[in-house]
Amino acid sequence: MKNRRSDLDWLRVTAFGLLILYHSGMAWSGWHWHLNSTADITWLREAMRFVNRWRMPLIFLVSGGAIVLTLGLRSPGAFAVDRLRRLLLPLAFGMIVLVPPQVYAERHYAGQFAGSFLQWLPEAFRGTYPAGNLSWHHLWFIAYVLVLTFVLLPCFLWARTASGEAAQAVAARTMGRLGLHWLMALPLGASILWLAPLSSNPNGLIGDWHGLVYNGVLLLYGGFIFGTPDMLAVLNRQRWLSLGIGIACYATLYSSFFDGAVGALVLPADRPAYAVLSAVNTMAWLFTAIGFANRYLTMRPRFLGSASEAVYPFYMIHQTVTVIAVYWLLTYEVPPAEGFVIAVLATFGITWAIYAWLVQPVAFLRPLLGLKAIRPSLLAERAH
Repeated sequence: MKNRRSDLDWLRVTAFGLLILYHSGMAWSGWHWHLNSTADITWLREAMRFVNRWRMPLIFLVSGGAIVLTLGLRSPGAFAVDRLRRLLLPLAFGMIVLVPPQVYAERHYAGQFAGSFLQWLPEAFRGTYPAGNLSWHHLWFIAYVLVLTFVLLPCFLWARTASGEAAQAVAARTMGRLGLHWLMALPLGASILWLAPLSSNPNGLIGDWHGLVYNGVLLLYGGFIFGTPDMLAVLNRQRWLSLGIGIACYATLYSSFFDGAVGALVLPADRPAYAVLSAVNTMAWLFTAIGFANRYLTMRPRFLGSASEAVYPFYMIHQTVTVIAVYWLLTYEVPPAEGFVIAVLATFGITWAIYAWLVQPVAFLRPLLGLKAIRPSLLAERAH
């Protein structure tokens, strides 16, 4: 990456940290997950509901910014090879090694399989989930970024040309002067309104037209925002306005369509209003996060580089740890609040131990979990 941005790394680390917290609480949210408690934690669900409106959009937005910085002046061929190595290889490894324990825990807890994990392994790759067992589970994000990166590569290549940079700079200045950057919510709202009802197989790629368009737009937005200093300056200046709009939008969205219910209560006649509110709310919190990060998170403490490097393998490993921890917490009927705290601590602690003691220092494992390959001799020097 030609120039690491401190604000981008802070956002990346924070977004994936929230994702780990989010998954640790899913069993007690009242929403359907791989393992579900019979008891809900209402306050936890409400906190998760708020974060849920922008957590994955922020990750896709940050990923779009990372694509622009990673692309740099590389040739399209070199960039494509790098993306296959950093995305396709970890995705395949995760589906073969990291996801099967999750599916086994789900099947065992639901009483669909009574034997040991080794006895179940021959079933691990028969049929596609949920009817079968082959799945990418939480790794769907990698699959979507991989596909969308190649689909949108012509756009990213144009954006780095002189004419592309000039056009984006003009667009950013015009948006800032006239407030037109809020129109960036319209494609998201249109996807919610028109594509979501036509889509199937959420996070499964095939048939998920809403997910592909929605997240593809966010990747482009990330490339535009983090690749255009003028746009970052706009969001920096308007960070408090974005925060105010985000608070107002979420309050309206919650009181109109949630109000404590487990899921959204949206009548057909109200779908346009729901789509617009949802999209503006999402963009407001994204603008808020970027604006405050660009303003205040400019320092680069020593741990940030290490944390940013650890994010990818942490993301890949964490849900397997979470599901196994939750399996035992539910099996032994640990109270919900205590169970959530233990799930969080176990997820962070065990994932860190696997990363620090196994992934980071073992040369052949590094590329399988998204890290850059390093010669064993250099790893040995680092250890000393």
